[in-house]
Amino acid sequence: MRRHLLTLLEIDPEEGSAAIDTRTGEEMAQFKILARIRERPIFGQRRILWITRADQAPEIDPVEIQEKNGKSVTTVVLEAPEKPVATWSKQIPAYSLALPSRPSDREAWIRFLAEKHHLALDRGAIEPLMTTFEGSPGPVDRLFSDLSNEGGARKVTEEVLEKHGVVSHYKTVFDLLRGLENGDKKFFREWARFLEGGQSPFGLISLLHRQWKLYRIAKNALAEGRGQKEAEQTVANLGGVPPFVAGSIARSAGKMSRESIRKGADALWEADLLLKSGVSSTLVMDRLAATLYALGEPGGRGGETGKKKFVAQPSRKV
Repeated sequence: MRRHLLTLLEIDPEEGSAAIDTRTGEEMAQFKILARIRERPIFGQRRILWITRADQAPEIDPVEIQEKNGKSVTTVVLEAPEKPVATWSKQIPAYSLALPSRPSDREAWIRFLAEKHHLALDRGAIEPLMTTFEGSPGPVDRLFSDLSNEGGARKVTEEVLEKHGVVSHYKTVFDLLRGLENGDKKFFREWARFLEGGQSPFGLISLLHRQWKLYRIAKNALAEGRGQKEAEQTVANLGGVPPFVAGSIARSAGKMSRESIRKGADALWEADLLLKSGVSSTLVMDRLAATLYALGEPGGRGGETGKKKFVAQPSRKV
């Protein structure tokens, strides 16, 4: 992704390294930007001067900056909200950025944004970031800015992210659904803990909606006679999830009946509608938990393998 960005900025990736110098618009008036363009970078043959909140820079003149840019080893990137960028786009090249849907490309962008703030990402931090920030790069960029301003360790770990409320959605859903599959009543404790931890009911329903969509993809692949590995690959490709997640989804879908998948999706749709209609969120979410638990209750053996099955059963009081 770094190579693609350099090419986009018309910097030859083969020329050598390009240092990234990040500044805010408030601290970079027009004359300071022009002065930095004239300087040679201390590290690397090229420099990317990345101005965040560029619309706040005093007396900003993108056209003059572009004219000076062409004769300098420094390339200026002006980052700003959509409205000023729309105005500038009539005079200079402008791009609207969104995190790519393809997991490998999204990870590369997240790593680039961390590098922009001089942060290193621990391997365990990738998954929470990938599953929390799937749209605009703005929120993850602001998170990295906050982490950078805090000082201290320059390495972003899973523990650091948890302190800022960024937790892997896969882990959260996995813990909940593991309770469903095993008929473990600890599921209700996990469910309550998740909601009491600040997650909105709509957020939880959205996570589960996505999970059920993945179940359907996997179930359809298995029903077409594809093997386990091929079903996992289908889930990874169509669902845009990492291989280890796709494997877990395919294994779970193999234990579920089409009817229970359908009823689970219907229960989620109904809960979403009730919440939007103003029904008490506590009542709606308690009912949804009981319904999903009943669907996931062990109901016998799965053929010769002895695996538990998800079976469709009427809701019952818990």
